[in-house]
Amino acid sequence: MTSASRSVVVCWSAILTIAVPARSQSAPEAAPLAPGDAIRTTFWREPQLNGEYRVDETGTVVLPLLGTRNVRDIAPDRLKTALVSDYGRQLRSADDVQIVLLRRVRVLGAVKTPGLYLVDPTMTLGDVIALAGGATQTGKLKDIRVTRNGREIRSDLNERAPVGERLGSGDQILVPERSWFSRQGVFLLAGSISAITVLVTQVAKR
Repeated sequence: MTSASRSVVVCWSAILTIAVPARSQSAPEAAPLAPGDAIRTTFWREPQLNGEYRVDETGTVVLPLLGTRNVRDIAPDRLKTALVSDYGRQLRSADDVQIVLLRRVRVLGAVKTPGLYLVDPTMTLGDVIALAGGATQTGKLKDIRVTRNGREIRSDLNERAPVGERLGSGDQILVPERSWFSRQGVFLLAGSISAITVLVTQVAKR
């Protein structure tokens, strides 16, 4: 191999060494549970222990069989793994328990029962809105806005979009109202149909 060829190989090796790590960087971990969030436990052999256990203002939660745990600075994936492992020591098998981390979010806007709700990652935005009683007659299940700390983080979601890990503790989901014309269109159409019906009836009587 000539010196020129060796130089080309060295250059390409350097480029690949720099580029590959950049492509393989993983997405940042989801934030730990916050006060007001909860942990849902489902025990297949001990259903009396099933429940949703809230994280208090100090970042701790009291869980069946395990007692008080501090969850403030533990990433969600590591927390679930640790809890399943600890329960595996208490039960016959780690498969006897399911752990689901719930995020507390606020649903606002054109919904029947605005307020705070616990959301699990398997839910869609439509499911979350259903927790709030569903959209009102003037509600618009498109262009749903999600804000975090006063900053809009999602503006392209609809009711069929799964929330997955995209919702965080304290997020606000705002269901907008339909425009005046779209709200009044139904009534205008109904009025027109009624007028036409009356006119047809009058003509038929002659």
